[in-house]
Amino acid sequence: MKKKSNRRQMLKKSLLAAGGLSLMSTTQAKSTPRQTQKLEGKVAFITGGARGIGSAIALRLAEFGAKVAICDITAQIDSVPYPLASQTDLAQTLSLINGLKIGGMAFQADVRDRAQMQAAVKRIVDLWGRLDILVCNAGIVTVGPLETMSENAWQDVIDVNLTGPAICMQAVIPQMRAQGEGRIINIASINGRKGSAGSASYNASKWGLIGLTKSIAMEVGNDNITVNAICPTGVNTDMLNNEYMRKAIIPQNPTEEALNEVIQNDHTLPVGLLSPSDIADSVAYLCSPEAKYISGIALDVTAGGSARNNA
Repeated sequence: MKKKSNRRQMLKKSLLAAGGLSLMSTTQAKSTPRQTQKLEGKVAFITGGARGIGSAIALRLAEFGAKVAICDITAQIDSVPYPLASQTDLAQTLSLINGLKIGGMAFQADVRDRAQMQAAVKRIVDLWGRLDILVCNAGIVTVGPLETMSENAWQDVIDVNLTGPAICMQAVIPQMRAQGEGRIINIASINGRKGSAGSASYNASKWGLIGLTKSIAMEVGNDNITVNAICPTGVNTDMLNNEYMRKAIIPQNPTEEALNEVIQNDHTLPVGLLSPSDIADSVAYLCSPEAKYISGIALDVTAGGSARNNA
């Protein structure tokens, strides 16, 4: 009975005043589950944290001792032709974070909404006193020729994948400046380094995100804030491994096995789709003390696929 009661408590939401932001349950620090606590005392905020890469990042940073807040839109964007994360996904990830007994918080929020992002940052700082790490992970994709792409399909991808991280960075940089330190990691894509027929909006957004990352790294370096991007290859997430995307990539055989083979053919290492935890490992490294002098880079996590890049 106690487990059911805790689950009901976790799913209860209280509306915050600003921007319609919805907050799920929170926990305070109680104990540390691992001996290696490289991020003990740090506070992290991950967007798109309900599932996939974002969820894996949230859990990895919590395992390393950070208090973790996550947000996700948990609603469908009309132009996106595959299911986005749900409230249940958000609650499940929060439950896993809370199970580590470090400190967890979850918001229903849209990275395109400046007021919601500012309200989320304020809530995090009000509760935990600081904000050390921002991971801009929220992202969407639509595919098809540019000439037939609707205005909404184009704009939604740019707004979520590129403008969203800019809004989030604007919200956290003043707090990081006041603290005298901070880490910002933007989840870009290997598609941000090349062109791809049929995904112009996605590639443009991720290419732009790399440029944004490098520019902001130059703006905030004197404040001891590092800003980096990670460019993953294909990862086994609901954004890539769904019927819509498989039909777009391999219309003649839209199966998981065929998708994995297509991805593996682009790698030099003997692996296909990566796991979200593989990307979380790289994020954790860029947040660690060992990466304190790494800033302004776009780190490829591509199972050797980057060997084909010109430089």
